[in-house]
Amino acid sequence: MTRYITAVLLLVAAMSAQNAPSTNKGRHLDIPAISREAHGAVVSIIMSDKEGHPLAQGSGFVISKDGRIVTNYHVIKSGCSAIMKLPNGAFFAVDGVLAFDKHRDVAIIKAHGNDFRALTLGDSARLQVGQQVIAIGSPLSLESTVSNGIISAIRTVEEEGGKFVQITAPISPGSSGGPLFNMAGEVVGITTAGLVGGENLNFAIPINDARPLLTLPVSQALLALPNEPEVAPARTEATARTDNANPSLEETEQWMNKFTVAYARTKTSRSVLQFNQCEVTDHPFLGTNVDLGEPSEQSTELRAITSYTLADVDPTQISVRSSVMNFANSNAKRSINHSGVFYSANWFVVFDSEEHANQFAKAFKHAVDLCGGKASTF
Repeated sequence: MTRYITAVLLLVAAMSAQNAPSTNKGRHLDIPAISREAHGAVVSIIMSDKEGHPLAQGSGFVISKDGRIVTNYHVIKSGCSAIMKLPNGAFFAVDGVLAFDKHRDVAIIKAHGNDFRALTLGDSARLQVGQQVIAIGSPLSLESTVSNGIISAIRTVEEEGGKFVQITAPISPGSSGGPLFNMAGEVVGITTAGLVGGENLNFAIPINDARPLLTLPVSQALLALPNEPEVAPARTEATARTDNANPSLEETEQWMNKFTVAYARTKTSRSVLQFNQCEVTDHPFLGTNVDLGEPSEQSTELRAITSYTLADVDPTQISVRSSVMNFANSNAKRSINHSGVFYSANWFVVFDSEEHANQFAKAFKHAVDLCGGKASTF
């Protein structure tokens, strides 16, 4: 990401022979082959409240035929029930939690059923910088999304409990808990966080950090889902996650304000939106230079200020679509393709990618919901 978001770092002993670290050093698959082998074993996890209303969605992956699933702890922490969804549309209830490491953000849950397709775990101690990797998950609920990249670095973050694998493979909200594969088709990491504003600076937890949780027998008494309060304490920039869990209103508004939320009021003027305690303040600029760079000192003088409350916003009027805009730049004009978040016919926020526009629209709708606006379905 570029100017619109500042940095947020969202950033085993073997259970069975099939999940022991592979010794097949010569196996090398292409991306389609890894995707085919993983199909049916990478799942979506949907958390719900006591009334059955969805609260959060993340990813996970099956590691045994009897339904053990690895995911991030933050994916399952809120809600009193959960279901696991396969790519073919089949749903299975989550019976409970086998084990978790909250500090390391890893959880092992048990799906109700048997004869599941399972993935093979690799050895994350063998990972090397520059190595190609594949991520599969359900970003923004888009199931079985495949992305590729390389390992950029292996970093230690003491306050987060240990090492993280830095990757260039794109991940987004909803990817949390998904598997990171090496080119032998083995799971070597759990995708968990991203440096928003860093152009594919994303992070995974090494799979070896989950291995101590895999020693417990599936016959042991299952733990209940954590069911932590939906509104968690404010997350720092070093711990923000790429999940769909519900952040507080303060978190959401702070995140939106970290965009330089410059939007085009007309084709020749632009404004800045600021969000604070359910109020949206609209600061129109006097200047007419709406080049997509940061506002110049001359263009930041404010004139009239208008505001409205998010409680009056209808989230069904918030949409994301692409547009072609004509911008004035000195004496020249240029047309640029952009994705924008449109609210009714009043204004639109311009972004350089549809992904970023979708992220902002989701946060905007969530803030509307927290402020008592019309319930949304995002």
